[in-house]
Amino acid sequence: MIDLNDASNENERLALAIFKAMDDGKIVEAVPDLTTPDFIWSNSGLPDLCGQDEVIALLTSGGFANEIPILAEMTHFTADLVHIASNGNVVLTERIDHHWAADGRDLMTPHICGVVEIRDGKIARLHDFYDTACYQQTPTAIQAGFTLAERHPERAL
Repeated sequence: MIDLNDASNENERLALAIFKAMDDGKIVEAVPDLTTPDFIWSNSGLPDLCGQDEVIALLTSGGFANEIPILAEMTHFTADLVHIASNGNVVLTERIDHHWAADGRDLMTPHICGVVEIRDGKIARLHDFYDTACYQQTPTAIQAGFTLAERHPERAL
């Protein structure tokens, strides 16, 4: 899970805030507050999403499962932050992202290096780099102790 206290400055905190919004299942609500109107979201192997409206449209119409079939069963997302560094308005993150099914299987687990570009106190660009082989990975077995109801009761079976 993302902890905003891992940030050492405001730009890092802003970068982590977008991943925390994903982690909390509140990315759609967070996009207007955290990003510029012309925000660009780039993911390896996928078309760029250009502008808040395009990002929100994708997220509210099935999300990345539209492009990545393995995500069709995804109910929530978590990320483990490995490293974070920044120089001015550029923040670099190394993360392991988890795309969970309601039964506790981790559907897709890319190891990601991300670049977050900040302009005027908002995220102008998020570019995640990873091996697209994760799009065909075999989901994990059900994780011991997994309880979706504790993390997201509104999404529990």
